[in-house]
Amino acid sequence: MSCSKIQIGQLVLIPAKISKGMFPSERYFYWQVSPDKAIAGYVTEDQIEANKIRAVVIDCFRGDAVLALPGELSQNNLVHVPLSFVREHAAT
Repeated sequence: MSCSKIQIGQLVLIPAKISKGMFPSERYFYWQVSPDKAIAGYVTEDQIEANKIRAVVIDCFRGDAVLALPGELSQNNLVHVPLSFVREHAAT
């Protein structure tokens, strides 16, 4: 797959399970990236759109895109996903 239709800085909306966080303006999210990989973390309400987590494409190569997720995560904030995921979940 080509990166030609994916742009650096493009907004991607991550379908995640979102619940209340420890503070009123904070939300906890859980995203099952793949069967063997999950990411959890905390974001503020302004990092959620349409009940999905806002992420940004920061790189694209060899059929994958690198997304930067907001907030405090259980691991690195950078996640590799297939280009098809970016196309399917791109913000309009």
